Amino acid sequence: MKTRILVKEGEYQLSKAFCMDPKIDAEELYCYLTGTDKVGLFLKAQEEVDSETEEKYMELIRRRAERIPLQHITGVQEFMGYTFKVSPDVLIPRQDTETLVTEAARTIQNTPKEKLTFLEKLRGHKEWEVLDLCCGSGAIGISLAKICTNIRVTATDISDAAIRIARENAETLRTKIKFLQGDMFVPVSGKKFDMIVSNPPYIRTNMISILQEEVKKHEPLKALDGGRDGLDFYRIIVEQAHKHLKPEGFLMMEIGHDQGEDLRKMLKDSQKYTPAEVIRDLPGKDRVVKCQLR
Repeated sequence: MKTRILVKEGEYQLSKAFCMDPKIDAEELYCYLTGTDKVGLFLKAQEEVDSETEEKYMELIRRRAERIPLQHITGVQEFMGYTFKVSPDVLIPRQDTETLVTEAARTIQNTPKEKLTFLEKLRGHKEWEVLDLCCGSGAIGISLAKICTNIRVTATDISDAAIRIARENAETLRTKIKFLQGDMFVPVSGKKFDMIVSNPPYIRTNMISILQEEVKKHEPLKALDGGRDGLDFYRIIVEQAHKHLKPEGFLMMEIGHDQGEDLRKMLKDSQKYTPAEVIRDLPGKDRVVKCQLR
């Protein structure tokens, strides 16, 4: 069978299984199996595929047709231009979250000169202490450490398995991150940071059942379920973050597209933070809430 026909058959099988992007996934699985890229796939479209490769490829297609996430089959996900290891123990990094990283990096890199101390002016920059709360795979904190050279990142998660994956990603991407296991702010008791970034669970409990099969059956529930109204973890963060922020420190959180006003009100009612700014992602949906400690 020719490569083109084989991949087309893979696409057909994935389409029958109602996978969201059957053509893309069929091509990605062939590239993953053969170690080629999309250009190589195009160039080899008319070449015959040996029976062993054909069999292995259709086995990958079968697994994907069972709605196992593509990233769980390949073991990796691209995020902010970097390759992260993923597993069923961590939430797969999404493009939505790149909005949070981009805004955090912009804030760090654009520190006004008048805000610098004398020593910071001598160094030419501010040294930032950043907390990545509910770090999962470590994608947020590691990406920030890759982009910004003037930060020290501490990353926490309640899951031992997530911390192991995140630590492996940090080592692979050659970033120095301090990882701590524990519930929310417990591992950083008594410590303060210039910035706290977080992508906490924010899906409403009653919405879990209608998520895609790939998500609700294969990604960790505790990384998704935000409680009855999806705001349980934000309440904890808003209530406790002020204890872990330095004066005028930044708090930045990813949110669901319909949670911007809820978070803005929650932060205002706490009276501990500046009026919140709601930042939109590329499709124009509310995605990040940003404020500072008063």
